[in-house]
Amino acid sequence: MAPSRRSNHLKILAGEREDHINRNEPLPAESTIVPPVQLSEGAQAVWDRLAPDLIDKGCLTSWDVDMFTIYCDAAATYHECRRAMGSEYTTKGSVRDTTVKSPLWRIMKDSADTMRTIGAKFGLTPSDRAGIDVAEQTPPSKHGPERILSW
Repeated sequence: MAPSRRSNHLKILAGEREDHINRNEPLPAESTIVPPVQLSEGAQAVWDRLAPDLIDKGCLTSWDVDMFTIYCDAAATYHECRRAMGSEYTTKGSVRDTTVKSPLWRIMKDSADTMRTIGAKFGLTPSDRAGIDVAEQTPPSKHGPERILSW
């Protein structure tokens, strides 16, 4: 399976070769970035913790809020299930004297899978961040006079 595609912004931060960067990608208009729906308390806490930094780094735009909302919901669900489950990963089964994996464990696993998949798109996993060097300045745009003048 091929690695998932990264956004141009993450490619630039990672120092990708110029021929791998689409300098003509469509960009959303500047606007206030807010959740598209009322979030649960847990999801809002995740949004409040991560969104400002992602917005500042240019990884979260107005076009991305729906997908990031799904990430926030998945993270909140994961943490809620973890608290509800406590340290007990098993529960009594329907057959006498048996134990089975807690149903909350499956929900946690599904939430973690969603977080891993969507989080990668925003550079939220360690492996996605590994190639990003934020100390580097973003190269100048190649659209205006700077493409010729190289400043």
